[in-house]
Amino acid sequence: MKKRKIISLLLAVICIFSMVLSGCSGSKKTDSSNTADTKDSTAASTAEDTKSTSDTSDTSGNTQAEIDHSTPLTLEVYDVAANYQGTQSGWFAKVIKDKFNLELNIIAPQASGDGEALYQTRTAAGKLGDIILLDNSPLQDCIKAGLIADISSDVQNSKNLNQYYDQYKTFNAGLEGNSEGKIYGMPCQITNTSPTTYSEDTVYISPMLPWDYYSEIGAPEMKNLEDLLNVLEKIQKAHPTNDKGDPNYAISLWPDWDKGGTQVTMETATQLTKTYGYEVNGSIMLGNTGDMKEVTDDDGAYYKMLHFFFEANQRGLVDPDSGTQNWDTACTKMKNKQVLLFWYNWQRGFWNTPERANERNAYIYAPVEDMNFYQPSDYYYGDGRAFAIGSHMEGNDRARAIEFLDWLISPEGLQYIHDGIPDWSYTKGADGKYTLTENGLYGLMENRTVPDEWGGGGFDDGNCKINQWPLHSVSTNPNTGEPYNTNYWASYLEANKTTMTKEWSAKYGGENQVKYLESTGQLKPIPNVNIILPSDSTDVALIRSQCATLICDTSWRMVFSTSEDEFKSMWTDMKTQLDGLDWAKLVEFDKAKFQKVIDARAAAAK
Repeated sequence: MKKRKIISLLLAVICIFSMVLSGCSGSKKTDSSNTADTKDSTAASTAEDTKSTSDTSDTSGNTQAEIDHSTPLTLEVYDVAANYQGTQSGWFAKVIKDKFNLELNIIAPQASGDGEALYQTRTAAGKLGDIILLDNSPLQDCIKAGLIADISSDVQNSKNLNQYYDQYKTFNAGLEGNSEGKIYGMPCQITNTSPTTYSEDTVYISPMLPWDYYSEIGAPEMKNLEDLLNVLEKIQKAHPTNDKGDPNYAISLWPDWDKGGTQVTMETATQLTKTYGYEVNGSIMLGNTGDMKEVTDDDGAYYKMLHFFFEANQRGLVDPDSGTQNWDTACTKMKNKQVLLFWYNWQRGFWNTPERANERNAYIYAPVEDMNFYQPSDYYYGDGRAFAIGSHMEGNDRARAIEFLDWLISPEGLQYIHDGIPDWSYTKGADGKYTLTENGLYGLMENRTVPDEWGGGGFDDGNCKINQWPLHSVSTNPNTGEPYNTNYWASYLEANKTTMTKEWSAKYGGENQVKYLESTGQLKPIPNVNIILPSDSTDVALIRSQCATLICDTSWRMVFSTSEDEFKSMWTDMKTQLDGLDWAKLVEFDKAKFQKVIDARAAAAK
């Protein structure tokens, strides 16, 4: 790597830090009272600190002035968002050990090998986790099964959670049988913006290319996916390897995110449907104009994206490891600039730096004229998942779990999970604003070693493995008056006027991607709603599982099929087999379920 310029110390990483997953989904979602600065680091805590008092609640919700921290406590965190399973280690582990005398044992269905079996085993045993992070529908099921605690009083009597009581109340009002308005789940990724605001300057899913390579071939106009493939083919031919001699591929895929939750489709193709106005939800696709289609629609966005991958493979543009590699392997290739096409906005953080952007060696949005983006507004009411407390938690242990969650949504906790280590990842200026250091800039992508006083080890290795946050990074940090998201710090906005962004803006006439897409009519954010939808019955769950296996397996075979005729034949045969698996019943169920979302969005838009 070239010697880094002094200016790089002043520049922020081009990445939504909180959404960069150490093994990601993509994925998917205020505090005004606590203005304590994290410079008073928990790394300096003494053993005596762990015996201090706290203002959290006891199991009845009454303010409890004395929580006993003298005994180490390991909290089991059942976490559908996590890609890591085991004990939290590294610098974040030291933070919570010093502050609360806590350890976290992450139980990750996504990393377990058989997430459904893990879920069934633990629910049957009557204990899913001490802290639980679930999608909305399973949350409803676990509440009915008595596995989730009523935390209404705990939230009301907590210093920070209480700030979001109204948003929690709105979410929990959708629970079946919750006429008393109790709080069971705290939705993830809520914001302190508004239900109709879209705060980002990029959309979640869109094509991004290395600006140096794209410019090198003249940055040709792209009207459709065929043009995108032509561009990718030219770039791959011009740059068959990275600087280290490793093979480059336009597209690198991974199968280990398939069949998550209620999804029945190949996840990478599923996400790309959002570039053509649709979001896949189980057996159906929701359109950004309020319509619904089956994922098996011959003219639908899912078929379109499978065909895009198929055509790419016919041209030799798909990584041959795609069908067998896991996310971690694919991610390593992204960090080495071996993958030419990115589509998640957070993928930029695996490569982009301001220094590289000044050298034009970074990824940026590449417009495709016929795309029509599906993009919800900010997750004001949450993103479809929620934190909860296990109903078995009592007394001091429960108080400590609530205390931890209350801290996690405080400015101090949010700065750790969104921004990193104070005075190592970023510094505080005389004006109270933050600026990333060189460690903040390179720490994640290079997994830089953190100081011993923060526990040592790699920064990425020690990052919080919960992998889903109580408050979205676009929310305003009361310590600075700026978002937690480093992309929107004043220091970033000033310093990030790089060669790449200047050239991009000059070419396309837009300040950023969102402004550009709004001007072309390709982006009209839809209202965000967070509704607790009905979960699958036993019969529907079986149908869904069987259909998911068939659709995912067929989708992968279609991508690597040898001819157009074989591609189409596989699709037709799959649809015939689905008919024999009661596909129509699953579609009927999903359509009825998601009509509620369409209706809620229509109401929110009025």
